Amino acid sequence: MNHPRSFRPPSRGFTLVELLVVIAIIGVLVGLLLPAVQAAREAARRMQCSNNLKQVCLAMHNYESTHQKLPANYVNGTSIGGNFSIFAQMAPFYEEANLLDMIHFDRPLTVGCCPGQLVDPHDRAAATAIATLTCPSEDYGRVYPVVSLGGAGPTQNYSATNYAMCNGTGVGTLYDTRLPTDGVSWIGAKVGFESVTDGLSNTAAFAEHLLGVLDTSPSEPATTAMSMRTMMNVTCAFIDRSQRPVTPGMAGYTIPENPNEFEAYSKGHSLFRGWTGQRGAGWISGREYWTGYTHYHPPQSGIPDMQSCGWGVFGARSNHPGGVHVARCDGSVGFVNESIDLETWRALGTRNGHEVLVDF
Repeated sequence: MNHPRSFRPPSRGFTLVELLVVIAIIGVLVGLLLPAVQAAREAARRMQCSNNLKQVCLAMHNYESTHQKLPANYVNGTSIGGNFSIFAQMAPFYEEANLLDMIHFDRPLTVGCCPGQLVDPHDRAAATAIATLTCPSEDYGRVYPVVSLGGAGPTQNYSATNYAMCNGTGVGTLYDTRLPTDGVSWIGAKVGFESVTDGLSNTAAFAEHLLGVLDTSPSEPATTAMSMRTMMNVTCAFIDRSQRPVTPGMAGYTIPENPNEFEAYSKGHSLFRGWTGQRGAGWISGREYWTGYTHYHPPQSGIPDMQSCGWGVFGARSNHPGGVHVARCDGSVGFVNESIDLETWRALGTRNGHEVLVDF
């Protein structure tokens, strides 16, 4: 007996149009998801950056409690070559016990100039990365091969930092940290919390900055992003490099109060000689362009910094959209919008300017 065969409809795959529709839908969903993922990642990086600065402030408070003053550049003499940074001086108060065996404050950090050759075992300490001192949003390399002794010595590695201590406004000749500034740090400063008469909550202690770019052209940086990472280099013009001047600053060089006039003014100066890119190159060194900053430029300024023999104006910048983190002397950390009024921003950078600050 013959049984009737069951009927099965022919199998049918996806048509090309259907596949394209599905792919398009997936593409739209991915396009909607990626910004949310990136925003979540940036929020996490901002939180980590804020936590880093809180740890730095905690170390600063412990240092001040122990020494009755804040750390200052430099701990070992006033050599123009630079010496131990405020971060090196606060090393006993980080959770970096291994550094303590490699930092000897009874010896110089370097010998020679610009920046000099690291003295053993400081060469090993200088190359040691400290996670607390780097912003997770920084996308440039964090190890700097620096040629010592003005280009005639060996190349030595420095581990970089995205954080710096406030040297004040930098207006006029206050960028010269060989004499007291209106901030909380300069060479040989002995500022205790009692000297911060504006109030600890109204005075900046630390802020972020972007790392510099070593491979720079002597010509003008082509983009704003590049100018935020490079410095105008003005030839040393001090009357006597071995002595502090009677008045601060270089001979005949006073920075305009308006930063919009700054770039043209510096380029027009007879001593302007191009660009340099060692911003933040070494956490261990007290050179101001490595571990100091000023409130001369507003946050995220596209107007480049200026340095001469290490002294100068160095802005607060970051890869966080819209502004930078600033740690105040009371230990609080906040995000300062790049649109902040310049007068308010500079008032935050002074320890005793008697300005009235409002919340921002």
